[in-house]
Amino acid sequence: MPNTPSHLAPGSAPERPRRRRRHLPLWRVVLADVIVATLILALYASFKLLLPALRRSPAPAAIPVAQATPTIVYMPTAAPTAEPVTAAESAEPEPTPDNRTPWQLQFAEHFTDTPVLTDHSYTSPEVSINIETYSVEENGWTSVYHVADIYIASIENFKTYTVNGELQYWSSADMMELDRESNAILAISGDFYSYQQSGFLMRNGVLYSSGVNRSDICVLYNDGRMLTHPGGSYDVEQILADGAVQVWQFGPSLLDAEGHAITAFRDMGTVNQANPRSAVGYYEPGHYCFVVVDGRQDGYSHGLLLPGLARIFEELGCTCAYNLDGGGSAVMTFNHERFSRQSNGGKRQLGDILLITEAGFGA
Repeated sequence: MPNTPSHLAPGSAPERPRRRRRHLPLWRVVLADVIVATLILALYASFKLLLPALRRSPAPAAIPVAQATPTIVYMPTAAPTAEPVTAAESAEPEPTPDNRTPWQLQFAEHFTDTPVLTDHSYTSPEVSINIETYSVEENGWTSVYHVADIYIASIENFKTYTVNGELQYWSSADMMELDRESNAILAISGDFYSYQQSGFLMRNGVLYSSGVNRSDICVLYNDGRMLTHPGGSYDVEQILADGAVQVWQFGPSLLDAEGHAITAFRDMGTVNQANPRSAVGYYEPGHYCFVVVDGRQDGYSHGLLLPGLARIFEELGCTCAYNLDGGGSAVMTFNHERFSRQSNGGKRQLGDILLITEAGFGA
């Protein structure tokens, strides 16, 4: 019989020997805790990432439910009464007509919609004036002259005016009186009109004399052309038939047919001497210029000979130019004031003037 440990009761099974419990090292415990925590954080992060996607998952499509098509019953109604449409209402509005003249269209950049005035210029829908002052040396003398560059809308803007607005021989008036009476924007001395009782004279389309004499004449036509004709050889009837509206008789002509300055003039007494000057120039229909040379004023302006005056117009590019009454009569006014410095203290009175104005002056 095998030996039975003494501490066991007879007949009982022998007790297994107890296994001694071993304790894990501390580092393993810490490592296990770290691994478990990492797994938990990873699962939480995955859940957070998947949650928005799960929220965006489309809802299951609704199963369409067949619905009965409603029956529409149309009830007859009375047709509305239409208002009658007039022809004026049905037609499209007509465009605003352009009433500008050919010269206004051609020289549009020189005109303005409303009047604009400066100390040396004036523009409006009908008139454009710009005045420049220059000096020139001739035979050792200095002379001052004024050039008014002019654009007009129609021949009605280019007028002449005599004392009291009519032919009165041997009559004269102060330049400023003529300026105000004529409503001139710009004016220069004329051709000694009221002291001429022969030759070819026309003012604003009114014929006063149709003779022929030895003076060159200058003609302004109703189509805007300006031409000079040599004295003694012009055809009065043809000039009238061509539509003359102004015929000036003083002279002489200053440019030849090619627009070059004439250098030799017949003996015309004191007119051939150095003098204050007044003259008119022409570029093309609707475009003109007035020139006034101050003179007989020591230390300021001496005055020009006729060849010197002619050179001014050639340099300006005019195709026609004509000398008018000068000396003490030579003067230019602008905006109802003297613009040039008239010799003799401005005491010389005039019989007539050439002027630029708005259409319908004196109406």
